[in-house]
Amino acid sequence: MSPGSREIADSALVRRLNAARVLTALRAEPALSSSALVSRTDMARPTVLAAAQLLVRLGWATESGGGTGARGRPSRVFAFRADAGHVLGLDVGARTVRARLADLRGEVVARAARTVPDPRLPAAERLALVRECALGAVHEAGLAGHRLLAVCAGTSGPVDPDGAVHTRTGIPGFLGTGLLTALAEEFGPDVVVENDCNLAALAERRRGLAAGGGSDGHDGGDGPEGDDTVCLLAGERLGVGAFVGGTLLRGAHNRARDLGFLALMPDAARDLPAGASPDDGIGALARAHGARLVAELADAGGRPAPGAPGAVLYGLASGTPERVDAETVFAAVRAGDTAAPRLLDGMLAPAAHAVATLSMLLAPRLVVVSGAVAAAGDVLLEPLRRRVARLAPAVPRIAASPLRDEAVVTGAVCLALEHAEARYLTDLRPAPGC
Repeated sequence: MSPGSREIADSALVRRLNAARVLTALRAEPALSSSALVSRTDMARPTVLAAAQLLVRLGWATESGGGTGARGRPSRVFAFRADAGHVLGLDVGARTVRARLADLRGEVVARAARTVPDPRLPAAERLALVRECALGAVHEAGLAGHRLLAVCAGTSGPVDPDGAVHTRTGIPGFLGTGLLTALAEEFGPDVVVENDCNLAALAERRRGLAAGGGSDGHDGGDGPEGDDTVCLLAGERLGVGAFVGGTLLRGAHNRARDLGFLALMPDAARDLPAGASPDDGIGALARAHGARLVAELADAGGRPAPGAPGAVLYGLASGTPERVDAETVFAAVRAGDTAAPRLLDGMLAPAAHAVATLSMLLAPRLVVVSGAVAAAGDVLLEPLRRRVARLAPAVPRIAASPLRDEAVVTGAVCLALEHAEARYLTDLRPAPGC
């Protein structure tokens, strides 16, 4: 490279770095005057204005007049164009598909969801349902025909580089299914497929308990607690996503965090109902244990006497095992059903062994119980802490996620944003359509 070419390249790099600093400042606020940008970036006013004008030309910012600034100068106000592009997050579960369309600040602008009629739905039909749900969110936002900057889908099991799960998954008949290929056919090449537990952990790190502490004053994402967090996705299946030292734990072939070891622990697998597995989630085990108890009571002669173990649950389910779901069991425990210790013991044993083992291996500061069962934190957390304390020498803080059943799809939006930022904003490519 000749000296002249090197100078041109260096100048272009400096302009891009300056623009990136201004862009970072703009994304943190609704709008900033040129004077405020000078203060935030610690750069000279001409440099700030040149960088901001470059962002306007590229389509990532807007400029407007703002009256008179310091020393009588006309004030120029710049704002990040969060609507310059959109990303899509998907949560592909055994029973539900969720889609969230977000702008470039991560604000959700459209939602869609589909219920899977049968968890054993053939893979081709499930993929059609995923596409339908995704396009539903796009159409709701009025963006049909617009190019999304990135799409991220979360699914159960370790995701291989081809965007499919080939080893273990909680979705029947989904092994080897080309989720990435199917979405890329619809939305183009900027598609990412990730393990759902990793996405739940990422959501917790960016938007949940590990993002910045809570009202209880614990450290957040920039402190030690956020750096070392385990997220236990615990609805239908038990799964784990973990940040260790601020880094998402993946392992070879993205297969770290597999809880298959629970099958080797007799106490974790003890007294499981027929068809249940040690790596079933708290919600699934609550349903299974509750249904079994109601069936036992029905076989023993019908409605038990008030105050008898299972009487509250039996009444809530009208004596029908098929009407028992996790919420019914949690409601019975809240109402003081004297079968609560038995039910809690059965539904929490695998989760407690998983938390205790991971606590000894990874020494997290925080364990977040995520998924829909997080809504039952008032019922689950204290018994879970007691069980973990009996198994492990040190118990981390255990808390319920505020994201609940939005955790995976929120993480998918976060990862889609990261992908879009790396592809468009870091290199300051023009916004689509500009």
